[in-house]
Amino acid sequence: MARPKPDADKIRSRLIAEAEAQLEETDGRRLVLSDLAERVGMSQSHVHTFFPTKADLIRELAARWFDAVETASADAASADAPPDARLEQWVLSILRIKRDRFDANPKLFRAYLELASAHMDLVQSHAAALRADLARILRDLVGAQDADHAVPLVENATLLFRTPQNIAAYRARATDEAARAICHLLTRSLARSKGT
Repeated sequence: MARPKPDADKIRSRLIAEAEAQLEETDGRRLVLSDLAERVGMSQSHVHTFFPTKADLIRELAARWFDAVETASADAASADAPPDARLEQWVLSILRIKRDRFDANPKLFRAYLELASAHMDLVQSHAAALRADLARILRDLVGAQDADHAVPLVENATLLFRTPQNIAAYRARATDEAARAICHLLTRSLARSKGT
C-alpha cells in the first residue's frame, strides 16, 4: 500500500509558522533556511522545494503580512458609500488590522518591522497599492485635479493610524476615536479648500 502524500499546504503553513517563530526569537534579525529546516525536521533541500531562496520566503511572509491590509484598503476605495465615509473606512480598517496584530504579539510585530527595514522594495510596493486606493477615494472627494495634492496631506495627517512604527510607539493614542476625529477634520478642510 502506497504511503499517503504529504499535505503540501500544511507543510508550507508549518514552515511559515516556524519562520515567524525564528523572527520573533531573534527580533527580526535572523532568518536562515538551514535553521528552519532543522526546526521542522526536514532536509534543507526539502525546504527549498517550498522556498527556493530566502528571498522567496521573505516575499511569502510579506505577502501574508500585507494581503489583509491591501484587501481592506481596496474594499474601502470601492465601497458603495460617500467619499468621506470611504476615507474613514480606509483609515480605520488599516489601523484596526495593524493595531490588532500589535496587541496580539508585540514582539512578532516588531520583528516584522525589523525584517521590513531590510526589504524596502516590498514595503514600497505595498505603500504604492495603499496610495492608489487613497487617491481613488480623494478623487471622488476633492476632484481629480486636487487629488494629487490631497494624497500626501492625508498620508501625513494619518501617519499615527497607518504606520506600524507609530502604532507600536504610540499605541495608546492609536484609537478609533482619534482616527475618526482626524478623518472628519480632513474631510471638512478638504471640502473647504475645494470650494475656494
